[in-house]
Amino acid sequence: MLRYKEIKRQLLNLADHMSPGEKLPSRLSLCKKLDTNRRTLDKAIGELCVEGVFYSVKGSGTFINAFKKEIIYTAENWGLILPNVRMPVFANIAEAIESFANSKGINLILCNSDEDIEKQEGYIQRLSKSPISGFIMIPVVVDDIFTNINVYTRLLETKIPLVFCSRVVPNINVPVVMINNFYGGYIATKHLLDQGYHNIAFIAIHDHNKGSVTKERCQGYISALMESDIPVNYHWILAENEIQDSRAAYERIRKLLKSSKEIDAIFGSNDETCKIVYQAIKDSRLKISDHIGVIGFDNTLHCMNMVPPLSSLTYNGEDIGSIAAEILWNITQGTYLSPDYPHYFCKPQIVCRESCMGPIHKP
Repeated sequence: MLRYKEIKRQLLNLADHMSPGEKLPSRLSLCKKLDTNRRTLDKAIGELCVEGVFYSVKGSGTFINAFKKEIIYTAENWGLILPNVRMPVFANIAEAIESFANSKGINLILCNSDEDIEKQEGYIQRLSKSPISGFIMIPVVVDDIFTNINVYTRLLETKIPLVFCSRVVPNINVPVVMINNFYGGYIATKHLLDQGYHNIAFIAIHDHNKGSVTKERCQGYISALMESDIPVNYHWILAENEIQDSRAAYERIRKLLKSSKEIDAIFGSNDETCKIVYQAIKDSRLKISDHIGVIGFDNTLHCMNMVPPLSSLTYNGEDIGSIAAEILWNITQGTYLSPDYPHYFCKPQIVCRESCMGPIHKP
């Protein structure tokens, strides 16, 4: 917590034991009693005067407001900015942060950026001008690195504590809590190998992190193949920058399945990608799991509704939210020890369903 806020709370506690109209001790004695300096004390008293807890009379001192018992002191406020509050993975993060904030008596202000950096900037500006103690954000990341730097540097200049979830903004050094995407790609591919699939393709679209998540998960996929001495066929890697939309992705997958009949499994970088993969496999008159195993990532609600239900990796939104909230709390309390590498990784886990039970001979 900022020092003057701590002094402010101590002054409120002092006021609770005084009578309306009673004069506060001198500034000098308060500095000694609260172990602070005059500048910090003046700032804290000044804010409490604005809030109506105290009032000052020039030449006489500072007094307890006659109506102080009716004044409700404003609790600490946090701003939470998400790109899409309707997405289950983001909703889980928000729920965990809300639970932590509630346990500490903190008000949480939830904002939805809709992946629009200008809308996000508007929220940042308005919240920064209000009594906000800190931000937790899943930041919008755009292709223009200078836009990213300008937006988030302006936020850092406000000195309001900031924690990122799920996404990294290049050249912005703040704590980041995220899933270990590399490890997730590795264990997803290993699971397919353990199930008996050996010719595994990697397909990725719908990466809102401008390709960073795709890259990390693909690196995990490649590492698992190399560990098993399986040659990496780079023609079987369809990355987002090669695919413009869902229809184009579908056509590319159909073409891949037709030209590379030996493919017996697909690791979809996220569950949205796997929905398109499912359709392409079925339209190719192949059976999911029997002929081509499929595994996704994020374990969204769609997984159970797909036929067959999709195996996927949990995103651990609850862990990400809880850790982010704990970090922001420690920063505001002045107890956060900043590491040299301020990234915190949560471990994904596989949820096994019927989409990759093991191959049988293709028709």
